[in-house]
Amino acid sequence: MLPAPAISRALAKSRSVTFAMLGSYLWWRGASVLKHYLLSCINTEDQVLVNLLILRHGQSEWNAQGRWQGQADPPLTELGERQAQAAAQQLLNAEIIFDAVTSSDLQRARRTAEILSGALNVDDFTSFSEFRERSAGPWQGLTREQIEASWPNAIAEQRWPEGYEADHSVAARVLPVLHQLAETCDRLLLVGHAGLIRALDRTSNASDVAITNHLSGRWYLLQDRLIPLDGADFSGEDLEHELE
Repeated sequence: MLPAPAISRALAKSRSVTFAMLGSYLWWRGASVLKHYLLSCINTEDQVLVNLLILRHGQSEWNAQGRWQGQADPPLTELGERQAQAAAQQLLNAEIIFDAVTSSDLQRARRTAEILSGALNVDDFTSFSEFRERSAGPWQGLTREQIEASWPNAIAEQRWPEGYEADHSVAARVLPVLHQLAETCDRLLLVGHAGLIRALDRTSNASDVAITNHLSGRWYLLQDRLIPLDGADFSGEDLEHELE
């Protein structure tokens, strides 16, 4: 038999573990409830909560060719147009409503947003250069094979070349415009780029990086800071590639 002090310590440890497990469960349940509560709260007296969905554009001509785009401006392919139309139908079927639609001013994003805003009957449509894809520096226009030939294993090891725009730089130009838009709407759809979504995920401490198929991205809450929520995928396709 254990001595009395050892029994006391064992009981205390058992109670501690039990309460810790209970606390973890209640936190998990509470976090789920809190998230849905926050999503239902829009304009409160002391702060503004905006439901924000950021999606990647449809397939562009350079996507189809496997070329790294950066801030180059290739148009959508016919498939990219159909992807945007299909995503719009999914949003309609799910009865997801937006007050405003905005986009990067690069035509692959702007055209995707035009299709979405038209199908969703959203008249408030804008585009901004601040929502452009990150600069890819010397990688712009290159295929993965060409990048690997000149920068072996650089993509896998995330060794970016000089001129490749950092995450914090992307966030620094995107967030002020988002906050400006948040002053006039409660539910906002932004059509942007894979690199933009990844940069915001990393700088907002998302638990994972959102999938970046065409017409996929993430839900966020926008208040004094950006709060990442669930990933969103309206692409209806398998993951394609990692080129931005």
